Amino acid sequence: MDNDTIKDLGLCPICQKGHIMKGSLGYSCNYFKNMNDKCTFNIYHSYWGKEITEEIARQLITTGKTDIFHDFHNKKGVPFSAYLTIENGIVIPSFVNEVLETPCPVCGREIEILLNGYACKGYSQKDKDNNRVCNLYIPKTIAQREIPLEAAEILAKGKKTPFMTGFKSREGNDFSSRLVLTENLDISFDNTLCKCPKCGGNLYINKKAYNCSNYRNEAIKCDFVIWREMSGRSITPEEAIELCEKKETPVLTGFHDKNGQPMERKLVLNDDFKIKLI
Repeated sequence: MDNDTIKDLGLCPICQKGHIMKGSLGYSCNYFKNMNDKCTFNIYHSYWGKEITEEIARQLITTGKTDIFHDFHNKKGVPFSAYLTIENGIVIPSFVNEVLETPCPVCGREIEILLNGYACKGYSQKDKDNNRVCNLYIPKTIAQREIPLEAAEILAKGKKTPFMTGFKSREGNDFSSRLVLTENLDISFDNTLCKCPKCGGNLYINKKAYNCSNYRNEAIKCDFVIWREMSGRSITPEEAIELCEKKETPVLTGFHDKNGQPMERKLVLNDDFKIKLI
């Protein structure tokens, strides 16, 4: 066997006599004096669908365990998180779940990052009456949209997420919304944008526009609106908020004139509460 297929990774952690050599079958201890005095420790080239690189094997034999990996897969192809460690001379997985930086707002326990959601450690525990110790659970998918770790951290802090795109209604229509954790520990949509600059009502994000909540109020009948698309450009929720609060936005790119030529403009809210491109 040539030098390209054999590599010394270091002292064997089991027998402390031989060295771990990389070969065609894996990373094996080379200590052999006779049939009764030999070391059979071996690290295979892959475990549960994950390739074990030289770097991973070296970490395992020098520290006794690897980093946490999230790309192991069980027999059904479902991914799981674990680190490899050595027990009784055999490499085994040690199952773990990473946790959010923010503790559970209900009980203060850690919030684990699971395959399908973010759950307080008390969620899987039962009290003497067989009830969950804590009911905090944030699904990783809501309305067909993946909920990233950053959003889960914000929800755990009791705050609203930024506006997130990519949600789908039951009818299959795309929509944008914030998420908020309710007092009942449900995840709720919040389409409130900001205060209406004309009447003081709430501005909501709808399919085609940002509308005032007093539009249907017969006593007020507020007609303030910001269209979600203007001159061929989508107006983001953040830009609509800035327009309402500061009366104008910075100069924005992406608009197009009647001839389809690109142009830069800023949105301005005039004294009649109409939106102009300046």
